[in-house]
Amino acid sequence: MKIVMVGGGTGGHVYPAIAIAEAVQDKILDSQILFIGSEGGIEEKIVPDARFSLATIKARGMLRKLSYKAISSPFIAVAGFFDSLRILKNFKPDIIVATGGFVSLPVVLAAFFLRIPVILHEGNAIPGLSTKICKWFASCITIAFESQRKYFRWKKKVYCIGGPVRRAITKTVKSIAIQNMGLRQDQRVILVLGGSQGARSINKVTIDALPELAKLNVQIIHVCGERDYGWVNESIKEEPHFYHLLPYMNNIWDGLAACDIVVSRAGATAISEIIARQTPSILIPFPFSAEGHQDLNASILKNAGASVVIKDAELTKETLFKEIDRILKDKELYANMRAACATLGKPDAAYEFVNIIANSLGIDLNAKKRKKRVRK
Repeated sequence: MKIVMVGGGTGGHVYPAIAIAEAVQDKILDSQILFIGSEGGIEEKIVPDARFSLATIKARGMLRKLSYKAISSPFIAVAGFFDSLRILKNFKPDIIVATGGFVSLPVVLAAFFLRIPVILHEGNAIPGLSTKICKWFASCITIAFESQRKYFRWKKKVYCIGGPVRRAITKTVKSIAIQNMGLRQDQRVILVLGGSQGARSINKVTIDALPELAKLNVQIIHVCGERDYGWVNESIKEEPHFYHLLPYMNNIWDGLAACDIVVSRAGATAISEIIARQTPSILIPFPFSAEGHQDLNASILKNAGASVVIKDAELTKETLFKEIDRILKDKELYANMRAACATLGKPDAAYEFVNIIANSLGIDLNAKKRKKRVRK
């Protein structure tokens, strides 16, 4: 079976696709997987690192402000459509899996033109612009939370499976992760994330709060993003022994497994991975996210009791320290937040997605397993 995975622009679109691809390899032994991404996109690094093949097309996000890039975007989209046609004709996939982002649109349109079925996944609380268009061409749609169902007209072809996460996210053992990262086993760990590009406000407040955080007897893993690493590193004249600064974290599964609290933006993939690990979190939604989707993502966890939410405009070293201190010291609150994560998290979402692929193509996964045993 041949599958094309498409999703790009940010790690939030690429990582769910990788999670699904890993699950496909586990359950469908004869599968061939090809990723399609955008030229110059973050997927050019992430996908090969995950040991999957990648083809790229010309693609650009739809810009709302008048500029040369905005004027040229339709022409880029047309070029991307013909790039997609060429790749799909050569690879001849049985199905397309699209996880969002501007690169998905030309591929989904090309798949519709070639009569190749498409399964669409939307992880954010509110669909992005690409998903709003692609949904009309999808044979079925998967969502991360039940509250998203209202945005899709065809209820019978919408499945709530949770957010697909890479297998290492759920399989990594806490004690081993702590050892891998050179941390102490007898101290709590705080993981601070700003997304793949970094978050200036979170980075600044974290640095400012270090003197207060030192009083909590904790270890801080601060993933500041490659864009902000230079000035963050220069701001810390003498790095405290409990503080570990990283521009990026390829082994994010170790960080998530090792930590006791996550401080993060509220992107779809971030929250899916956090709740899959059942880790209490402090979410600071990006204030300029499209249609405020990060605020809506964060509100799902907050309303369930799984997270504390601080608005970006209200984020200070005092508010951050106060919430970290409160969560760590209140054992009942901490246990309740973990339990709330368990009600939201669906760590097997990627494998549930594979079942949907199999059903769409009429594949009996159990029969394939029986054939595997006969060969032995």
